[in-house]
Amino acid sequence: MASLGVSTAVVERCEDAADLLAATPPLAIVVQHDAPGAAQMCTRARMESRLSMVPIFGVASQATDLAFAELFSWGGDDLVGSGSAQPILRRLRPLLAQQARLGSSGAHPAARPRKAVIAGSEATWRTVMGRALYTGGFAVRFATGADTLRDECSGGDVSVIVAADDLEPTGAADFLASSRAAGSTTPWVLVAPPRRMAAAHAAAKASTRASVADGFAPPENVLFLVNELLAARGVDKRASPRLLYGTAVAFRPAGREEDEIGYSYNVSAGGVYVRTTAPLDPGHEVWLEMWPPRAERRVRLAGKVAWKRPIGPAGGATVPAGFGMQITDGLSGDLERWRAGYEAFAESMLGSSSTS
Repeated sequence: MASLGVSTAVVERCEDAADLLAATPPLAIVVQHDAPGAAQMCTRARMESRLSMVPIFGVASQATDLAFAELFSWGGDDLVGSGSAQPILRRLRPLLAQQARLGSSGAHPAARPRKAVIAGSEATWRTVMGRALYTGGFAVRFATGADTLRDECSGGDVSVIVAADDLEPTGAADFLASSRAAGSTTPWVLVAPPRRMAAAHAAAKASTRASVADGFAPPENVLFLVNELLAARGVDKRASPRLLYGTAVAFRPAGREEDEIGYSYNVSAGGVYVRTTAPLDPGHEVWLEMWPPRAERRVRLAGKVAWKRPIGPAGGATVPAGFGMQITDGLSGDLERWRAGYEAFAESMLGSSSTS
C-alpha cells in the first residue's frame, strides 16, 4: 500500500473495525473472507449511508464460486486470492484516480430520473439490494411491508419495484396481483429463495412485466433483470440472448504470466461479461478460463475486450464493474464446447433454441 501512498490501518478482529470506520470513510475496506465476524462487519458498513459506496474487497485462500457469492451477499464488491498483494493494488489504483478527479472537480452524483422501490422486512437485505440498484443509476426508496410500499407508489413515479417474496403481511405475489387488478403496470422483480422459486415464477407468469430473481444469487443479478424489464420493446438485434450466469473466471491480458480472478455476470454464445473492479481496457486481447454452463470441463478461450465499466456509481450503468469480452478463439475444441454449453443453457432457460 505504501507504494501507492495509501496509509493503512489494520485490526486483528472484525469487531474492532467499528472505531476505525467511525472516522473519515476509507478509500476501501479489505477483509479476510473467512475471518470470524466478516459478514457482520460488511453488512454493518453497508447499513451506514456514509460507508455505503466504499468498496469492500474480500481476500480468500481460494476464490471459489461460494466465496464470491457470500461476499456479494454481504455487499462486497470483489474477491482476490491471498497469494499476492498485487491484485489489491490493481484495484486501489483506479479508486485513487477516481478520488483525485472528484476531489479536483467537486463533482456530485447526477440526478437520477428513475426511481426503484426495494420492499422487504429485512433491513440488511434492503440495504444491499438498494446499493445494487443505486450503482445502476436508480434513485432508491425503501418499504418494509405492503402498507409502506403502497405509500411509496402513490405518486405514480416509480420505475420498478423489487420485492422479497415474503413481503408482509401476505406476500409479494398477492400485492402484485392486487396492483395489476387495480391497473398498475409498474415492472416488478420478485426475489425468492430456491425453495419458493416455483411459486414466484407462477405469480410472475400470471402478471405482466414481472420477473423472478434467485434470493441466493448476487444482488446485482436483480439489476440485470430490471434493465431487461425496462428495455425498449422492439426487435432484439443480438446474435444470441445474454443470460445471467455466475462462476469464477481466471483471466489475463494475452501474453501475461499471471491470472486475475473475476466472476462472470452474463454470457452469450459469443461473449462473457466478467465482474471485476480491475477491468481491462477496451481493445485488449484477453485469455480466459472458466466452466461454461452445462459443461463437464473447463475451457480456455481467447477474445478481445469490447467495453468496460469502472467501479463507482454511474448513472445509467446496466452492469456492475467489469468488462465485456467478445470471444474469438479457444483451445482445441473449447470454442465448440463453449457454444454447446451455452446453447443447452439457453434452451433450458428460454425453452427454445437461441441461435437458430
